[in-house]
Amino acid sequence: MGLSRVTIIAAPTKEPREVIQPGSSIYTVFAPTLLTIIQCQQLFGAASLSLRSQVHWLTWQCLRLSRIIASQVYFGSSFFRGHVVILVRKMWETRIIRRLRKKIVVEFFALMLGSGGNCVCLVLFWPGWWLLGLVGLAARFWIG
Repeated sequence: MGLSRVTIIAAPTKEPREVIQPGSSIYTVFAPTLLTIIQCQQLFGAASLSLRSQVHWLTWQCLRLSRIIASQVYFGSSFFRGHVVILVRKMWETRIIRRLRKKIVVEFFALMLGSGGNCVCLVLFWPGWWLLGLVGLAARFWIG
């Protein structure tokens, strides 16, 4: 596009001479179309209002149903959890589980402490130290 071919677009400067009158031919052509459009708009508005009310009712029912299901799941899970806790407590005190716990503790200490650490634990936590300490304390008080 060259500079020699420039087109200027401007608004019209003349005022319209006629306004569409109710009896004019353009009014008689567009009036039925406008009435049909208005009727379609009213029909669409009524349909959308009906659809909106049905969707509102459906969502309210779904919310109510989900609350019922959630409460049943909550009470069911708490009932199940209570029974599981009772079952675990009973199983924890059985003879087989006690033996298994003792074996696990012994294996854990043997693994963590090794052969030398086991001797250190025996020296530190030997119950005879309390007895020797009391005998030494009594001897000190007695001998003076």
